[in-house]
Amino acid sequence: MQGVVGVYSRKEAVRKALYTLYGVQHRGQESSGLSAAGDHSLRTWKERGLVSKVFVDRFKSFIHPDDYVVIGCASGENADNEIAPIYLETDRYQISLTFDGYVPDRGAGTNEEAFTRVLRGKLEGGLGIEEALSETMVDMPMAYYSLVMAVRDKEAGESSLIAARDPVGVRPLYVAFNGEDVFVASESAPIDVMESMGITFDERRDFAPGSILKVDGSGVEEHEVLEPRRGHCIFEWIYFGRPDSVIEGQTVHSVRKRLGHALVETHGLLEAYEGEDVVVIPTPDSGRSVCTGVAESLGVSSDEGVIKNAYLGRTYIIDDPESRKTASDLKHNIIRDTVRGKRVVITDDSIVRGTVSESVAQNLLTAGAREVDFLVSYGPIYYPCFSDPEDKPLAARAFEGQPLDEVGKRVAERLPSIQNVMYNSPENVVEATGLPREHLCIRCMTGESPFKRG
Repeated sequence: MQGVVGVYSRKEAVRKALYTLYGVQHRGQESSGLSAAGDHSLRTWKERGLVSKVFVDRFKSFIHPDDYVVIGCASGENADNEIAPIYLETDRYQISLTFDGYVPDRGAGTNEEAFTRVLRGKLEGGLGIEEALSETMVDMPMAYYSLVMAVRDKEAGESSLIAARDPVGVRPLYVAFNGEDVFVASESAPIDVMESMGITFDERRDFAPGSILKVDGSGVEEHEVLEPRRGHCIFEWIYFGRPDSVIEGQTVHSVRKRLGHALVETHGLLEAYEGEDVVVIPTPDSGRSVCTGVAESLGVSSDEGVIKNAYLGRTYIIDDPESRKTASDLKHNIIRDTVRGKRVVITDDSIVRGTVSESVAQNLLTAGAREVDFLVSYGPIYYPCFSDPEDKPLAARAFEGQPLDEVGKRVAERLPSIQNVMYNSPENVVEATGLPREHLCIRCMTGESPFKRG
């Protein structure tokens, strides 16, 4: 997962792109980069680290007032591969590309590198940039991506901003226009921030799957390459997206609250917790909105009990269980006064392996909680994502096909510090998004691939 941005503006394009890049930092915390282009050059500034670390005072020497196309990336890629954006040059074009997605069977290198290998072949065959990108999209039917490119046409002596999204639309992409500027970003929240800073937009919306957008001195051109057959990753609402973002018309915070309401109703928690000294707390940050929904339905107040160290990054991507537990212990601390002597109901987005959930629950018991229930906004995860190995350990995998309550019981038996695990059903999760099931990818719960529909 990565955060991608692009800006076309004749005034302070670099500054605008940098501010937008801050707004997608949550999508990638390993490295950051910007590429800036104008009539005479295309240049890139990138390093490992957060946006605030990479773009410091010495970055000022990089800024050129003639730049009007700027793209950026906050990357989650932590391998020893090239940091995005990545550079591609042919006889006619200089191209910098940033890419949020996945290319199957890509061989060595990153997803960006695999995509640009195909794109380069089209360009070296004599195609123009739009035609080459269109053919690349057609030739990669099982890849998913939201991508942004800065393209300098050496023959024409001008640069353009180009964006594209696969026809399934697994990853989000958002666009905003006014008479002078065009902004592209992974999510809508950074566009909200730009509006609060005084930039107004005539139009703002989700970018259509299967389409290409090109912005240059002639104006804005957008066209469909492949017919949309939507399969948006449901984890964008469960975990990836900012709560203040609106993805495919659905506010992430509102979806997560509805997931909390559904948990209370599905598991009869009003009756189950009657007369109990219960405190409802979130696992920050994606559990917060769910916690609000649970507390609303129970008619109680939520509280803060688990405090996250925001500077340690994500722990779910660490493969080694012992290392994951250590990282979780370093990352989470407990407010003892909140949980002491109480039945703690903690809301979380999902249980993947269970290592982090067990670690948090263990720390809650050590801090004085009487017992711990885990309310999971998502359903049981039985299948790995497309980009994960098939043998990835999953806490619920062995219990597929059993009733929802039984799956929760069996997972809890494997996590000794947790009294009860309560999941949402796939039906609850889909309903909470407000989108049709056929517009969503829920492969990790059902094994169904959105690429094989119809």
